Amino acid sequence: MSVSFPRFALTKLVCLLALCGLVRAEPDANQRQILVLYSMGADSASLWQRQVHKGLYDELGSQQRGSTPAIFEERFDALRVGESASRESMAPYLRTKYANIKFDAIVTENYVAADFLDAHPGLFAGVPRYYVNHGKHDWTPANATGLEVKSDFARAIGVIPQTAPQVKRIVVVGDGSARVQGWIRNVRALEPQYAGRIAFEYWDDYLFEDLPQRAAGLDGSTALFIMGATRDRAGKLMPPPELARRLTQVSQAPIFTHIGSVVQPGVIGGYVVSGEHIGRAIARILQGQPGKSFDVQTYMFDYPTAQRFHIRNAPEGSVWLNRPHNVWDLYRWQIIAGLSLIGLEGVLITALVLALRDRRRTLATLNEERNSLEDRVLQRTLELLMANKKLEQLATTDPLTGIANRRKMTEQIAREIERARRFNHPLSMLMIDIDHFKRINDTYGHDAGDKAIVAVSTLLTESMRGIDMAARFGGEEFVLLMPETEAGVAVHVAERLREAAAGVRVGAEDGAAVALTVSIGVASLNLHEAADTSSAMLIRADKALYRAKKEGRNRVVRF
Repeated sequence: MSVSFPRFALTKLVCLLALCGLVRAEPDANQRQILVLYSMGADSASLWQRQVHKGLYDELGSQQRGSTPAIFEERFDALRVGESASRESMAPYLRTKYANIKFDAIVTENYVAADFLDAHPGLFAGVPRYYVNHGKHDWTPANATGLEVKSDFARAIGVIPQTAPQVKRIVVVGDGSARVQGWIRNVRALEPQYAGRIAFEYWDDYLFEDLPQRAAGLDGSTALFIMGATRDRAGKLMPPPELARRLTQVSQAPIFTHIGSVVQPGVIGGYVVSGEHIGRAIARILQGQPGKSFDVQTYMFDYPTAQRFHIRNAPEGSVWLNRPHNVWDLYRWQIIAGLSLIGLEGVLITALVLALRDRRRTLATLNEERNSLEDRVLQRTLELLMANKKLEQLATTDPLTGIANRRKMTEQIAREIERARRFNHPLSMLMIDIDHFKRINDTYGHDAGDKAIVAVSTLLTESMRGIDMAARFGGEEFVLLMPETEAGVAVHVAERLREAAAGVRVGAEDGAAVALTVSIGVASLNLHEAADTSSAMLIRADKALYRAKKEGRNRVVRF
């Protein structure tokens, strides 16, 4: 974020935004809250920042473990605003804006943000700090975890003679800052390895306006190695990507670098610190991954520029930017395989057409015979299905009442017990017996007895729910199975049935109206007893029925 307002005005503006509710509200309490401080400016103003941002969110999007943290981002915009100006009002700004937010960690990217946070130990005290790519050689911060990115200049310089053997001189372009001067010392230490083969020259004290004129006289035997920013005569800082763009316009010398954001059209590349890799490293820290360092360097080249300077022997696994998509090179074997497949399919289609011509007449005859056979088989199948259905109905239905018989009820009880145990649902049953049934038969005849049985079965079917089942269990005895029914509810239903049965009148042959009463035994499934089976439930219901008859009939007894 660019910070160029006076301190008082900026603080007043932040307070006003907080009062108006425009400052971001506190995220979910279970979500990690991370503050990320970037040294560079917005994505639109800084290529390095854009690469870091892309790597950060690409990595977060690929993570599968845990939830994505709540990320709060602030930018110093040091290159455009200036390091001192960008730091001046940041502390009160952050303290005011995030007064009500408790962070789980603070991450800085690059040296400006790291220096600022290290100089303010009281800002967000107690919150773990991570300084990524802080630009200080062998620095161990006292109050944070430092993740130093050390450029491998042995590889960064070594890739120049490897890929451009015509180079006899390397011009290192930097500035007078302590950070860049430390890098230059690392390059100077490599000079003895190239003694007699490559000469080194250092342009670290020239203004921006002077460098294009000096670079214009260079040819392909000299390589430029850009590692720092420069200032113009007005004191404005020119970042390395801007410097590289200017030099590519005037110089015939190949340009290498160790900074990922400098690799662009006109710059060959080299072994660089990748902004995207830095962003991915920050994302891993946000996800809570431990570690002191991450692999953030890679070989990166601009393909058109490398072709222009006839670069060869690029290390295996190099990243190529702006490489054209040659369909034949990219999909050569897929194209060959596809054409071969098309040819093979053509041969097969021709053979099939010839074979189909001979088989067509035979298939017509076979189709007629098959259709006739299918009709006969279908008719026979329907007859068998109807016969089986009728047999099944005869085997499971009481012929007098039309309700289920003992066999059907026994099977249903077993199924309902299994379902009740699976879902932990109640199950109850009623065992109903017509009182003094033998007396009805002896006094009024068997026809009256049959009418009494039918009347009770009708009473049961009219009173039960869709999920219940009634069955004639034998003689004048019936069973009513009631899923999803507690014992207390079953007793209440049994009482209603008993009262309804008492109101039933059956006509005898002599015209007499025979009154009926029933005795009912109630039993429920014991879900906590694994040995409670259908036989056990029937025995308990039968015992309850026996007690009802023994206690005077026309009553309900619960086991």
